[in-house]
Amino acid sequence: MKKNFLTKEGYEELIQELKELKSEKLPLVLERLGEAKAMGDLSENFEYKSALEDKDFINSRIVEIESLIEGVEIIKEDNKKLGKGDKVVDYGAKVTLNIEDDGKFTVVIVGTWETAIEFDTGLKALKDGIKISFESPMGMAIRGKKVGEVVRMRLANGKKEVKILDIN
Repeated sequence: MKKNFLTKEGYEELIQELKELKSEKLPLVLERLGEAKAMGDLSENFEYKSALEDKDFINSRIVEIESLIEGVEIIKEDNKKLGKGDKVVDYGAKVTLNIEDDGKFTVVIVGTWETAIEFDTGLKALKDGIKISFESPMGMAIRGKKVGEVVRMRLANGKKEVKILDIN
């Protein structure tokens, strides 16, 4: 089984979403479905079709979250115990980078399920504090590196130098 890496906060957010889906959203949509059925002819009942689509979406999200948390590994923050020169870019790290032609940014390294964006076409959406996956091109480029190291990151339109300025 493939492990799904999540921060403690990301895991707690998923548990909360699962709880809301099961205890609030699903019962509401099932109630809507019952009311729509009571209206009669289901073949042309927009409310029934809409409620059915919502129910399917909620059920698929429940299955997705349950599957994800079944194989979860919570990211440990081992880097916090190390001295500044010993820290490496790892899951859960907050990394300050200087990216060639783009400037200084701080990113948080997380598992794929917690990412805000994917860096497959460039850095257009990069902003301070954004969560990136270790499996993204940037994540792979800086994985295991220390403060002061410079790496070349491959992008769709070429390569850029990335210098690691700080790791927290």
